[in-house]
Amino acid sequence: MKNILLLFVSFCMLSFSVSHANEPQWKDWSEKTLAQAQQQDRFILIDLTAKWCQFCKKMEQTTYKDPAVIDELKKNYIAIKADEEEYPELASRFAKVGRPGTIILDSNGKVLLTKTGYIKPQWMLWMLQGTLAEYSDK
Repeated sequence: MKNILLLFVSFCMLSFSVSHANEPQWKDWSEKTLAQAQQQDRFILIDLTAKWCQFCKKMEQTTYKDPAVIDELKKNYIAIKADEEEYPELASRFAKVGRPGTIILDSNGKVLLTKTGYIKPQWMLWMLQGTLAEYSDK
């Protein structure tokens, strides 16, 4: 009985760790996150979403589940997911950016790129790598 329980607990822990490994490490929009980006000299990707946005959900299920996109974000970016209702100051600041809105900032918070609409995984990867190549000293 103990062996079965141990096996079950191990399986549950493995399942939990695998499910979270298949998505970016999303952070909240905060001064602490901005300070972390500056301290680590990493770019910031903001995924500006809305509850009503179907393409936001599609990106969550496809683009942000792609292993290459996840790897690029984890290596070079701090990823922030921000719903417009939870972060009205961001929604206001980027009012001209539709939903889904993809915004890339440098480590000091300067806007480098904004994109409205669904982005396929391969396009997202090119955009992330291209922005890094264009604006980074890395």
